[in-house]
Amino acid sequence: MLRASRARDAGPALVVALLLVVAGLSACSHPAPRRPSAPVAVANPSVAGTGVRWASGANGNFPDEIQPWAAWTGRPVDLAMIFTSRTDWNSVEAPDWPLNAFTRAAWPGQISIAQPLWPDSGGNERDCAAGAYDEHWHQFGENLLKYGRGDAIVRLGWEFNGDWYDWYPRNVDVWKRCYQRTVTALRAAAPDVRIDWTMTMHRDDLPRGGDVWSAYPGDAYVDIIGIDYYDMSPPAPTQGLWDRLCVAPSGLCTVIQQARARGKKFSVPEWGVVSGAGGGGDNPFFVQKMYAMFQANAGILAYEAYFNNADADNVRSSLLNPTLNPRSAQRYLQLFGPG
Repeated sequence: MLRASRARDAGPALVVALLLVVAGLSACSHPAPRRPSAPVAVANPSVAGTGVRWASGANGNFPDEIQPWAAWTGRPVDLAMIFTSRTDWNSVEAPDWPLNAFTRAAWPGQISIAQPLWPDSGGNERDCAAGAYDEHWHQFGENLLKYGRGDAIVRLGWEFNGDWYDWYPRNVDVWKRCYQRTVTALRAAAPDVRIDWTMTMHRDDLPRGGDVWSAYPGDAYVDIIGIDYYDMSPPAPTQGLWDRLCVAPSGLCTVIQQARARGKKFSVPEWGVVSGAGGGGDNPFFVQKMYAMFQANAGILAYEAYFNNADADNVRSSLLNPTLNPRSAQRYLQLFGPG
């Protein structure tokens, strides 16, 4: 999965409900640790758009960069998906940007902040687990309160099951203690933050081995179970491929399933078609399927955000300014427009 540093780079008819029996979903090669007690609703790919009745977001460095998305879709943007610059601890703590750009006055909606477990300048899970970084997370929490964002959604160590960021688990048990310690320190300063434990799609195993769900830090440390879901590596141009990928351990169906079983909400903080390397190109079928899943499971969907990106070294998912994927853009408006 392509990942350039996003430190100031946009950091983005009738519903036919079918019930997938839990036993059917457990056929994947790396089953999740807890068998869900509730089914996942999966909508028919021909479902017609009726607008959006859940929190739908957009990515951007500043609120005025998100406004064109709202104008294009013809509806408000509920959530801003943003990234700290993560160069060093000072930038991770976010004493100013991006929090000063997303005050309540500047942006009345919710924010979801992607935060590393340690900055690019260095860190490791062992020191993290021992409490060496607690003071930084206290400071980040205080800065959230300073800018009126004590209830922010925080995506700690997002995409931890990939190897393009340094905060992937080396030792799963130590990594989980690091995650738990970080959550505890952050909540001590900002008790109303919501923690979004976000994996990436199509990475069932951790880089150093072990099932992706073995890194789950525990229900007490997670408010939202999230997954970044792009049409790539591999893409899903057909129903058969979509179904196979969806029920894998790092698939959207499994994330929804686990969220239901644990009494959590789920999120898709980043998603989109991919015209970059490894992607399925301009694929309106993928847009249709994502809408169908959101619509069918809206009751436990915390939020979703389309990642609108045109960078040459990234996913190139752009539907607007520029329109790199015109057929997907048209389908998105049909489904996610004003309704």
